[in-house]
Amino acid sequence: MHRLTTALICLLVLATVAPLSAYTIYLKDGSTLIAKEAYRVEDGKALIVLQNGTQTFIDATEIDIERTERVNMGNYGTAFFIDDDGKVVEAPITPTEKQTLTDVAARAEPRASNRSPATRPTAGATEPVDHIMTKGGFIDLTLAPRTPYRDLDIAVEISRFLRTLGLTEFKVFQGTEPLRVFLEMTANSEGTVFRSLEAAADTLVHLRNRYPDQVEELEVLFTTSNRDRAGQFLIDDEMAAQLGDKNTETSTFFIANVQF
Repeated sequence: MHRLTTALICLLVLATVAPLSAYTIYLKDGSTLIAKEAYRVEDGKALIVLQNGTQTFIDATEIDIERTERVNMGNYGTAFFIDDDGKVVEAPITPTEKQTLTDVAARAEPRASNRSPATRPTAGATEPVDHIMTKGGFIDLTLAPRTPYRDLDIAVEISRFLRTLGLTEFKVFQGTEPLRVFLEMTANSEGTVFRSLEAAADTLVHLRNRYPDQVEELEVLFTTSNRDRAGQFLIDDEMAAQLGDKNTETSTFFIANVQF
């Protein structure tokens, strides 16, 4: 009876907490990718379909094949299970080393005030769009185009990084300008908005260190599960540093910088 009860609990947790179609890909550097299905290898490249439908690829040699197959064999790569002590625990996901926003920002090199034109996308790389503005005079991100981000490697890195911070309800799009990333994040409570806002700032600092000439700012739109607007922001280096300052309350930052 005990084994039967434990099995039923396990099945209920799996059914209610995580989709059975999720497939966790473990990389040798300790990071993970969450895919809709198992990857396939062609010509040394692992072809991956992310949960939002985006297709990307990485070198197959980067994948920890043994761990990936072992964890997904029971189809609980992103779910929960019952451990030997009868406790409900999350399937193990090993994030990369967590660094605070302040720590990373302190090591970041100052941004050049005059970038070489060669580092920017060409003028014809994206077609101009007549954006609809909010009452406050900002681009209305709820009506902005949802275009896949132009660099799949960066899009995958953003997704991976946000997941290491515990976020899953987000989508990555091309921003309204070539060097902007557009993040659409779902948040149904004040606390979730604040936590996601901090994570977005943390992500910008990470991208500015890793892709300094390809990403400058983040456009962030918060919506509820019912698609109601919950605030939008344009985050740059200075604003990211403010959020990383322990003396800055996220609620105060929200009120001072939210775009209406």
